[in-house]
Amino acid sequence: MKWILILFSIITLKTCNNTSLEQNTTMLNNNFSITTLNGTNVSAFNLTISFNDSTKQVSGFSGCNRFFGSYTIKNNTIKLGPLASTRKMCMPKLNSVESKLLDALTKANHFTIKNDTLILLEEENKLLTAVKKDFYESVSFEYTQHSKGRFQLIKVNKKTITIQNKRAGTITKTDCNEIQWQKIINAFKLVNTDSISSLKAPSNKRLFDGAAIAKLTVTFDGETYETPSFDHGNPHPNIANLVKEILSLTQNVE
Repeated sequence: MKWILILFSIITLKTCNNTSLEQNTTMLNNNFSITTLNGTNVSAFNLTISFNDSTKQVSGFSGCNRFFGSYTIKNNTIKLGPLASTRKMCMPKLNSVESKLLDALTKANHFTIKNDTLILLEEENKLLTAVKKDFYESVSFEYTQHSKGRFQLIKVNKKTITIQNKRAGTITKTDCNEIQWQKIINAFKLVNTDSISSLKAPSNKRLFDGAAIAKLTVTFDGETYETPSFDHGNPHPNIANLVKEILSLTQNVE
């Protein structure tokens, strides 16, 4: 009986430890807005960090560029990197903040989460704090199509849907409800944003007035992504479902 109790205690302890690790991993499967860096409030710079538990990838906006890389965690320890970033040049102040953030990320070796606030530390030294955010709250979409006798502009964000059907025509604005927005976001999650600017149009009818000229622009996490022109009605497969959902919004507004 004594050995049974000891064995049960060992199994229970192991299960609790695994549960703790799983909870930490799940909690890091989120998006955060960075609020302080080395004790300084940096909210004005819109810095972000996101963790994807299924791919063990970390990414975010560091003030000037986007960074990305891998991460591993065990209990409350963490290792970020190697990290890479895009190479856009910005003002010295933004470059300075970015350099400090990337340096902090490479130094971080512990983390805690409390009340949706993430804290990254180097041993006991607090490097940064970040609060959980709705990663898609600020994303917006703009779809245009035009030809000699046709024009349409559709703008969508979490709050509003704006439609203009003539170049100098009336602009119609309505609320974007939760169901509509969720359909848009679900479609957007399937889009590879980094490839948007290089998508090749599947057809070229627009070149001889066989189709309206269309273009999709996405503003997301401090970056703007714009497709090359394509035939309205035949977008690239990477954005086809997203375009379909955006166009479906006009049925409820017009």
